[in-house]
Amino acid sequence: ELKKDSCGDSSCCWVGYKSLCRNCGPPDVDFNGVVFGNDWWVGSVVRYECRPGFVLVGDPARACQSNGKWTPKPSCLVCRRGRVELSEKEIDGACTSTCPPKNYSGSGSQSHGCNRIDNCKTKEANWKSWFTGCAYCECDCYIPC
Repeated sequence: ELKKDSCGDSSCCWVGYKSLCRNCGPPDVDFNGVVFGNDWWVGSVVRYECRPGFVLVGDPARACQSNGKWTPKPSCLVCRRGRVELSEKEIDGACTSTCPPKNYSGSGSQSHGCNRIDNCKTKEANWKSWFTGCAYCECDCYIPC
């Protein structure tokens, strides 16, 4: 579908939802982020992701607006607080002699100040507590940005 529309002080051509007269140019991205998409015409959308160890704050999608500017850029922030030690039972309710990588989001971990725990590794395997063998884990602890 082609339609005519004014674009600033000149006229432009539209193909579907894309304006072929105005381009937002390459979208900027944080050093620790990655942008996907190489279409920068009005109406186009690109997506953002962060490299491992960083948390994306903001809308992961940006759109090229009719004024030739991108919608606000998300940020990639370091939200890693450090490491936390806990039993595997605290992560998923199970006790085993190993501690494979796990993800956790929820209130059960709030006592540690984390909103997400991952990259868990066994620190001291198979300690005994009331006849139950549990893995003692060391995990990356993330806090909200």
